[in-house]
Amino acid sequence: MLDMTNQQLNVALAELTGFPADKLTPNYCNDPAASLEVQAKAIEVDAEGYVNKLTTIVDACIFWSSDCCMDPIGVTWLMTATPRERAEAAYMTLSSQDLHPLREDI
Repeated sequence: MLDMTNQQLNVALAELTGFPADKLTPNYCNDPAASLEVQAKAIEVDAEGYVNKLTTIVDACIFWSSDCCMDPIGVTWLMTATPRERAEAAYMTLSSQDLHPLREDI
């Protein structure tokens, strides 16, 4: 969905989360553990926004009902998102915030 390479996305997420520049950038796009860490940061900043973005990325929108509930199958689609999908949703969430509690330079 994002027009970024894995390396570009990894670097952008490291910058958004204040990851030390002198350390090896985590592989958010391929490492499940790293993607869950950045997912947790995005949820901390904007849980609803993150879920909405991930829902769009994995095409789980079809599982929303008219009463704004998601069918359990849709929830499983969110839970089985790939590291790249979680990284993209985290990037979109963190980069859209006016105030980043995780960044010191804003």
